[in-house]
Amino acid sequence: MGRCFCPGPVLPSPQFGPIGCCEEPVRDSTSILCGFGEVQRENNVHQSHSHLAMPITINDVPPCISQLLDNEESWDFNIFELEAVTHKRPLVYLGLKVFSRFGVCEFLNCSETTLRAWFQVIEANYHSSNAYHNSTHAADVLHATAFFLGKERVKGSLDQLDEVAALIAATVHDVDHPGRTNSFLCNAGSELAVLYNDTAVLESHHTALAFQLTVKDTKCNIFKNIDRNHYRTLRQAIIDMVLATEMTKHFEHVNKFVNSINKPMAAEIEGSDYECNPAGKNFPENQILIKRMMIKCADVANPCRPLDLCIEWAGRISEEYFAQTDEEKRQGLPVVMPVFDRNTCSIPKSQISFIDYFITDMFDAWDAFAHLPALMQHLADNYKHWKTLDDLKCKSLRLPSDS
Repeated sequence: MGRCFCPGPVLPSPQFGPIGCCEEPVRDSTSILCGFGEVQRENNVHQSHSHLAMPITINDVPPCISQLLDNEESWDFNIFELEAVTHKRPLVYLGLKVFSRFGVCEFLNCSETTLRAWFQVIEANYHSSNAYHNSTHAADVLHATAFFLGKERVKGSLDQLDEVAALIAATVHDVDHPGRTNSFLCNAGSELAVLYNDTAVLESHHTALAFQLTVKDTKCNIFKNIDRNHYRTLRQAIIDMVLATEMTKHFEHVNKFVNSINKPMAAEIEGSDYECNPAGKNFPENQILIKRMMIKCADVANPCRPLDLCIEWAGRISEEYFAQTDEEKRQGLPVVMPVFDRNTCSIPKSQISFIDYFITDMFDAWDAFAHLPALMQHLADNYKHWKTLDDLKCKSLRLPSDS
């Protein structure tokens, strides 16, 4: 994907078309863009805007929400409680709080009104009917990213532009996700897959749409007051981080981080001239690797959350994958994840495999850099939970006696 911004048209939302600052969701038949017809047409509505008055500023947040947000700096923050109390609109509220804490409006020289409008537009273009890839997931990834940015070594390695780029990337990283994988879109011959040459299809769409939604209306254009050079640098960083969440290059990203960050850091620690910031603000290549690793870990941090949150996320991703398998069978498409058949799947086995294959090595490397003992303890506890269920040949999220 090119790094130069082209203001040409971006494909509309797979279900509805992009929703702008002052627009209401409009149902259409553009689900063919993602290559599936019947799926999610009737019940796939964006987050309702009718249940809760939107705050003018962060100071106008209702007390029930404000009290929850008082705990947002904790890793154990319960994003599902925020989802419930905000009627499935957690991203706006958490986003306003986190962006305020990091001084994003000041950095971008934009008003909080513009920022609020931007969050509303971005959240409206997540699909609440997706079991997993909805705005609650985006809020969860934003929360994890903010948590990582607060760790001493991460903070010492990045500048404010990096922080702002990371927070924006986390917010938009799955916008307009159709609840289907890249492989599904490619196998279905979707227009998005054709547009992006079967390569990082969704990740390319998320970034392209996010920028289109942002710059097309001055009311929500958070970039309108920064100069061209800052915008281009910020834009490139955001795109790079979102594209890093595409899993085909997972091991390449992790290996680069280990070889360029972990190993030199370990060598310096052994030496007498070790400094707290081995990555250093003078090494832009290392900063890029740190930012990629940070958003990758934030994106799949579910196994490192407290057990109840981990279990809820496991149920949600399983349901989304079950729905994809159902759709593949209906349409006669290749079943890309045969283990996610709702009639035969063992969720504990799938979680064990996911942790073994993707999570353990990546979080070991990230922990060695960022120092995350609480997360690693959660990961060990959660793995033990899944292993216990699997040993008992239980295929569900919990033992029947615990349900």
